[in-house]
Amino acid sequence: MPKTGGNWVSTSLRTLFPKAERMANIHTTRKSAPRPKLFTFAFVRHPLTWYQSYFSYKQRKGWDASNDWDDVVRCDSFTGFVETALERTPAYYSKLLRRFVGRTDDEIDFIGHFESLTNDLIRALELAGEEFDAAAIRNTPPVNQSSYDQHPAVYPDGLAQRVLEVEAEAVVRFYSVDTSNSG
Repeated sequence: MPKTGGNWVSTSLRTLFPKAERMANIHTTRKSAPRPKLFTFAFVRHPLTWYQSYFSYKQRKGWDASNDWDDVVRCDSFTGFVETALERTPAYYSKLLRRFVGRTDDEIDFIGHFESLTNDLIRALELAGEEFDAAAIRNTPPVNQSSYDQHPAVYPDGLAQRVLEVEAEAVVRFYSVDTSNSG
């Protein structure tokens, strides 16, 4: 899943498993996985920070002319980018998540969160039955981080709420807190 720590995960896995077979593309969807019967995992990110990261990355690296979505949402301002995305491609991120991790009734084996990337990668590898050095994962430095100082991505009043409404599927599915058992 793009902009959810995949480059850092790949770096960690290359360090842990230098002889492992590599895929050409780290952003493999549920349908395009070469061996979907094997243990599969991915990471998701909260929609608010995903849009920020995507914009900051594109400001740093440039919009991709071969990416149809980039052509639609390309903008020099964060506000313009998000407003265009919400209006012209509503729930884009929620749909993208569904494509990468599957529907709720047909998910991949493990879905971790960008917000707890290190611990969730360790958990995924444990669930997959791999032997590895957790300290090596914890010591892997950040990779491909967004530079919000150079490329600010700040939500103006009301826009963050619109993102939460339009991307409600992702928020509810991956970031809802169950309060039914709270005292």
